[in-house]
Amino acid sequence: MMALEALPLGFDFYCYSPDPVSPAKKAGVTDFVGEYTDYDSLGKFLEKIDILSFEFENIPGDTLLFLEDYSQKKGLEIFPNPNSLRIAQDRFLEKSHFSKLGLNTPKNHHLTKDNANDKVSIPFPWIVKTLRFGYDGKGQTKVTNESDYQAFLSQSFPTGKEEYLIEEVISFDLEVSVILCRFQDGNILSYGTIENIHKNHILDVSIFPARIEPTLSEKAVQIASSLADSLNYVGIMGVEFFIRENQIYLNEFAPRPHNSGHFSQNAESCSQFLLHLYAVSGLGKPNSFSPKPAVMKNILGNDYRHSLDLCYQLIKDDRYSLHLYGKEEPRAGRKMGHLNFKGEFKDLDPRFFQI
Repeated sequence: MMALEALPLGFDFYCYSPDPVSPAKKAGVTDFVGEYTDYDSLGKFLEKIDILSFEFENIPGDTLLFLEDYSQKKGLEIFPNPNSLRIAQDRFLEKSHFSKLGLNTPKNHHLTKDNANDKVSIPFPWIVKTLRFGYDGKGQTKVTNESDYQAFLSQSFPTGKEEYLIEEVISFDLEVSVILCRFQDGNILSYGTIENIHKNHILDVSIFPARIEPTLSEKAVQIASSLADSLNYVGIMGVEFFIRENQIYLNEFAPRPHNSGHFSQNAESCSQFLLHLYAVSGLGKPNSFSPKPAVMKNILGNDYRHSLDLCYQLIKDDRYSLHLYGKEEPRAGRKMGHLNFKGEFKDLDPRFFQI
């Protein structure tokens, strides 16, 4: 989706991915296929580009070191900086960074085999998460009592090197996100807050703007902006929050365009992908930025043909826009695309929720 914004602007756009059938290639991008740890292939890719950015944060740590070294030697610009990825991809580093900034986040405890017998001073229930590679509910276990915890411990350290983060469960009223773009001069543009509804731990619907008090929205944007500043971040960032009784809890951030920002493609202003390109290329802030209300619905691989049939019915109304990702195989829980609606949540066709 970034490529679809970049190519009409005349950018030469390249993609490096281990996927031999990358959707980016189908969009007309010159793609390089290789593992993230194949430094010969990666080096040939880097020789072609002036600016490197990311749409996936779980890049191996050694690869990030390789990229930083290459950048210093060859002058390659990297946005956002690799340290932002290091923090985002490790839940303990992420929560520790939030705490250093004095930001309100769920209580948490770093769990290793060495401290597995220590008392955890967080009341049950907990969510125990792997430190890395968890998304859409993967790598998470709910622990409601001591018996559950002992059962978890009995099978969770097969090598002894595993690490986890224990978090208190926040009984939240609402989940929201902030999509912001920080430019090279430190200026920030934000879409404000987006209200997010999940189903089976996967984002289902995003509503822009979020249906919350303006003061809460402003506070969330302020927190997200301070986080971006602390990382000297450049580009689009997605920041997720829980809201409970007018209290805001910072959950996590994504150093890339974020699923909850896909509404922006049809919000009658710059999309998050175009803003990201403006930021990393040095073009700077657009002269005008006034996104209008929009709603996004994720399309999963579950009953994919039925979902597409509904989408094709709805897009006969020009307020609806379909965005498919060109993925080869629809699978249950796999995000295959999304449907955007230009307008207010109250005006949605009921079929929108059946997709």
